[in-house]
Amino acid sequence: MNRRGPYRTGIESRAKIVGAAVDVFGRNGYKGGTLQQVAETVGLTAGAITKLFGSKEQLLIAVLQHWSFLTEGVIGAEARGRDRLEGFGRLMEFHMEHRGFLELYITMAAETAASPEHPAHDFMVERYTSTLSHLRDLLAEGVLEGSFRTMSQGEIDNEAECLLAAMDGLEIQFLLNPAFDLERSFRLYIQKLEARLAPVGADAAPATVGVPAVG
Repeated sequence: MNRRGPYRTGIESRAKIVGAAVDVFGRNGYKGGTLQQVAETVGLTAGAITKLFGSKEQLLIAVLQHWSFLTEGVIGAEARGRDRLEGFGRLMEFHMEHRGFLELYITMAAETAASPEHPAHDFMVERYTSTLSHLRDLLAEGVLEGSFRTMSQGEIDNEAECLLAAMDGLEIQFLLNPAFDLERSFRLYIQKLEARLAPVGADAAPATVGVPAVG
């Protein structure tokens, strides 16, 4: 089917609105950002945006879903273990090139943590839960593929928590200081993490996840 005319125009309009909303909500937060501000950016009316998305709340959800889709593509949906860990380095580069998405993420995290009634609260809680789960999985997969030493489940959990905290902390530093090289700093952190978790001995065989290291 050749989708042109009004259908294609509607798709393009939605994409432009989502892009504008990323910047508006990222700079001003959900409460401070208005449909009128988004509308002025794309040359439409607030009513036209409401017609396309239904409400300001639904526009925010569309923005967050779009951001989630893009970041997963940058990391690599099929990447596993150490390769997926490297994918987070690419994500830091993406955030440096698309500052608006990072501003949105940090702003929504702060707003939803302070307000359970926030329309993005459930999305952000799920996002953090899912990200932490993915970090645990990549570490466990790294153990199984032989990239990392044997770790207990408790060690994997803690490493994942600290890795997520490192990402968030470095991203905030970048937002506060645009001269800060987010990608370089994160990749150096990853290099040290990989060195610290490296198997003992060059010929170490893949290990079993969940079994505490001996010695």
